[in-house]
Amino acid sequence: MLKADGQLDSGYAELKQIEQIFNDNANLSQVLADVSFPESKKQELIKPLIDNADSKYIKNLLKVLVGAGRVDALQAIVEHFEALYDEENKIVHANVISAVPLTDDQKNNLSQTFAKRVNADRVIFNCKVDQSIIGGLVVKSSNVIFDGSVKTKISNIKKLLLN
Repeated sequence: MLKADGQLDSGYAELKQIEQIFNDNANLSQVLADVSFPESKKQELIKPLIDNADSKYIKNLLKVLVGAGRVDALQAIVEHFEALYDEENKIVHANVISAVPLTDDQKNNLSQTFAKRVNADRVIFNCKVDQSIIGGLVVKSSNVIFDGSVKTKISNIKKLLLN
């Protein structure tokens, strides 16, 4: 529905903001899910979020979740929406493991190269340093692994020599 109304990007941004509010205020989810907490008080707590939402779909989602006592499902809903949003916009998330921290230029070059390999418009990296790989890179996305680490190359050579 957001897509049909041309609100996909703004709806995604709103959901991410709401998710952040709930992440920053862990007690909020607990209170809203508590059946002993009066419904009128729940509505008071959630009213600013609903009022600040631009999208009628996001407003309705919040009202339904609070009314049904299912605010705890918000995280799963946001994650699922994010996966659909990423698929629609050809965004790929990947983990990068390197022996040393990557510079911004290296990250940009890697992003462009990896995007071409996996047919994505955009790549979002989660970079980690692991000196045990000795050198090179390991790039892992949901369905692709590129292992160009020195550790793996040494291991492969060792296997060849021992066979």
